[in-house]
Amino acid sequence: MQPAYDANAMDEGGTEQAGDGRVGGKTRAAALYAALTLLKAYPLWVHPPTTWLTVGPDEDLLMWTLAWDTHAIVSQPLSVFDANIYYPQTTTLSYAENMLGSVPFSAPVLWLTGNPVLALNVVALLSIVLCGLGAYVLARRLGMDPAAAVLCGLIFAFSPARFFRIGQLHLTTVEWIPFGLASLAASLDGGRGRDLKLAAFFFTLQALTSGHGAVFATLGMLGLVAWRVALGEPVESLRRLRDLGVTGALILLPAALVFVPYRRVQVEMGLQRSLENWAPTPESFLASPAVVQTWLLSLMPDADILARASSYLFPGFLPILLAAAALSWRRSGPRRGTRWTRAAAFAEMTALAGLALAVAVMVTGPIRLEIGDTLLLSARNPRRAYLVVAVATALRAAMLMRVPFEMVPRLRRWRDGWRRWAAAHRRGVVPFYGLLTLVSVLLSVGPPLGVWPLVYWLPGLNFIRVPSRFMILAVLGLAVLAAIGFGRLTARARSARRLAAIVGALLVIEFITIPLPTRTYAVEIPAVDRWLDSRPKPFVVAELPVDGSDRIQSTYMLHTLAHWQKTVHGHSGLRPELHVELYDQLRSFPDETSLASLQRLGVDYVVIHPEFYGPGEWEAVRERLEEFGAWLELLHEEDGGRVYTLRSPAAGRG
Repeated sequence: MQPAYDANAMDEGGTEQAGDGRVGGKTRAAALYAALTLLKAYPLWVHPPTTWLTVGPDEDLLMWTLAWDTHAIVSQPLSVFDANIYYPQTTTLSYAENMLGSVPFSAPVLWLTGNPVLALNVVALLSIVLCGLGAYVLARRLGMDPAAAVLCGLIFAFSPARFFRIGQLHLTTVEWIPFGLASLAASLDGGRGRDLKLAAFFFTLQALTSGHGAVFATLGMLGLVAWRVALGEPVESLRRLRDLGVTGALILLPAALVFVPYRRVQVEMGLQRSLENWAPTPESFLASPAVVQTWLLSLMPDADILARASSYLFPGFLPILLAAAALSWRRSGPRRGTRWTRAAAFAEMTALAGLALAVAVMVTGPIRLEIGDTLLLSARNPRRAYLVVAVATALRAAMLMRVPFEMVPRLRRWRDGWRRWAAAHRRGVVPFYGLLTLVSVLLSVGPPLGVWPLVYWLPGLNFIRVPSRFMILAVLGLAVLAAIGFGRLTARARSARRLAAIVGALLVIEFITIPLPTRTYAVEIPAVDRWLDSRPKPFVVAELPVDGSDRIQSTYMLHTLAHWQKTVHGHSGLRPELHVELYDQLRSFPDETSLASLQRLGVDYVVIHPEFYGPGEWEAVRERLEEFGAWLELLHEEDGGRVYTLRSPAAGRG
């Protein structure tokens, strides 16, 4: 049986696709990923209208965002970022992820059912299937056979480091990145003119779906272009502009426009991520809630990996092993150099590594790297590193008679070798995706290896609060490498599909966590908030009580789904100073200070929920409501809730 592709083609940029650019097998691959999603996400999909993974203010924010997007796209498409929260602030949708790209999935659900929990589940579960399908398409575009491509999709969709982001909608919806990389690769490889337009389309779709995904897509796609250009591929600017055309520029326009309100908020509100608590714990890179990994970690109780982990970043054993097979593959042929030349090279590299460590300790201070109680590296001062440099330098000097240093000829050989390597590998898949994985991991890890402190200030990156999320992009790179490794290991096998089925089953077993921990959750909007929808619009509403928690603010955000009018309440990644002060004042409502602040802001209605007060609190509040009757007029009372209109005390006395 002939292999599906040359085992070395991935280093040479070989591709295997139809002449018209189509990729076959997508329907069957999507069906497989859908079935595995139902298996892995059990029991989330059993009762999707009333089930979610966790219950809290962030989940409320996700549901409100999907509902607001669906409402605003129809009612105010040109001012969708002027959301109804944090009144009187503007562009408040840009205080967090806007998730506009998920509207095609959430809007039909919300229009038909009005259930934001169900919409949240649909978007999250579909993202898993699409992540798998996108990675499958990417693998096929890169020249892999269907069996290896299926494994690529399986790893990207279900690897714990990505799959267990499902509760964070802005992180699980990164499905358009592999589609964009596939289209860009096809365009750079001389494909159809529309491939570049497709790459622009998928980039824009990802930018509208997830801001984090936009950063990841930018790193991957710009990295691919930079890799090709750095290795000598002609830029062909005129051809690229012609392929993109006016249509492509218009496709990219929404991605550029969506950046504007975020930049405005960053300037006006001083939004700037700091380096405070940026580094994940080292144990995070071994942590996973998957059954197999949990059992293995239980064999090392002293390490206490899961308890010390700040997040789940372990991608799985099989993906790492398969990726290692891709990275370690070597062509057959005579080995270059003698034992002496290899020993000399080793001495030189050791000296350079020791010198780099010594300089790092001098610049950053003592370096200590450990996982649990296991010490991997400790360097309190540069003396030992300099000792290593001295010993390696002495050994290299002892070999000068057999291996002369010959700096100038060596530089020429390196230059010529680089040119040959660049010409052979500029379209190579393994070098680029190996580098992409490495860069993503270096952005994710903490000191002393992490590079985040050097780049966090760059545009786009300075919106990201937790750099360990770059492991999502690392998983995509690892998935591509793992699929290549599988293909190379099975290139001469008689039945690669059977082997792929076995490896796929092992991956599912390694990744499995059944059942997922879920919570029953339903959005319940009080009758008094629904009654407000019958009042003349527009109006501004405030709700009580305010107890200082984020959950009460996000609850009141969801109440506005009944009428979509402005509210002073809000919960997001940013809280204006005005509202920090206002919420503190509202904790003593009603009094002259809180009432005057509400009146100054132009609040029309005050909604009070007695059932939200603690034991004995409501009686005291009710007495104060009577005391401040000149400020407040009771308009409506239903199911215990009350709606007051806010007026000036002079008007009340009149």
